[in-house]
Amino acid sequence: MWAVNIIYGLAVGFIFGYILQRTGITKFPRVVGMLLLKDFKILKFMMTAVIFSMILFYILGDFGILKLSLKPLDWGKLVGGLIFGTGMGILGYCPGTMAARIGEGKKDSIIALFGMVLGLFIYGLMINPLKTTLINPEKQIQGDISVLLNINHWFLIVPAGILFSVIIFLVNKYFDDKKKIF
Repeated sequence: MWAVNIIYGLAVGFIFGYILQRTGITKFPRVVGMLLLKDFKILKFMMTAVIFSMILFYILGDFGILKLSLKPLDWGKLVGGLIFGTGMGILGYCPGTMAARIGEGKKDSIIALFGMVLGLFIYGLMINPLKTTLINPEKQIQGDISVLLNINHWFLIVPAGILFSVIIFLVNKYFDDKKKIF
């Protein structure tokens, strides 16, 4: 069974990498353009992915086809997100686009891979001391924002899907993806 899971994971990974490469999301100028609010192709790609995956995961979860295991909300995720975002802004890579760039044969992505491995090593060394500082079990909320607000998750998913769709529509209407940015 584990071999099927590995083959399935590799197939999905190759398809995802191909889509990233074909849409141009792996290009450094596009990532920087997104961060400078000059190029919105990545924003549209990610919002579309978030809308579909959010709806699909919760539908499958509600029907019992998929078991959702929601992680607790804590300060560690905020700090980790800030570190991740800083690294992405400096290098122009997230792990997915970095793997796609390695597949394209881009040598600078190998340096990014070493940086990611170094970051994982530092994380491994620092996680236990930081757990006591950033993660307070008494203040953790087990679940997502709907649990925090004590409402049904569909009261957040539907408005979020509508909001993201409106943003994508407005970006398509007012910004040109084919315009040269750099």
